[in-house]
Amino acid sequence: MTPEELIQETKESIEFNTKKIEVLDKDIEKIKFEASEKINKLQQDRNQIVAQIIKDQGGLEKLEKLINANNKVES
Repeated sequence: MTPEELIQETKESIEFNTKKIEVLDKDIEKIKFEASEKINKLQQDRNQIVAQIIKDQGGLEKLEKLINANNKVES
């Protein structure tokens, strides 16, 4: 192999590997974006469930007070 051929082969290898890195970087960014969207959706779902729990706890406390008040009246 001549020095010129070696130089050309090395240049082609660098170009090929650079393109592979670009493709991998695009894939990484796509996955990060999709993961971020999914995390945000899950956090929204979680927040809705927490809000419902808090609402239900408030309703439960009101029912318990109502039952206790009725029990005192009946006594």
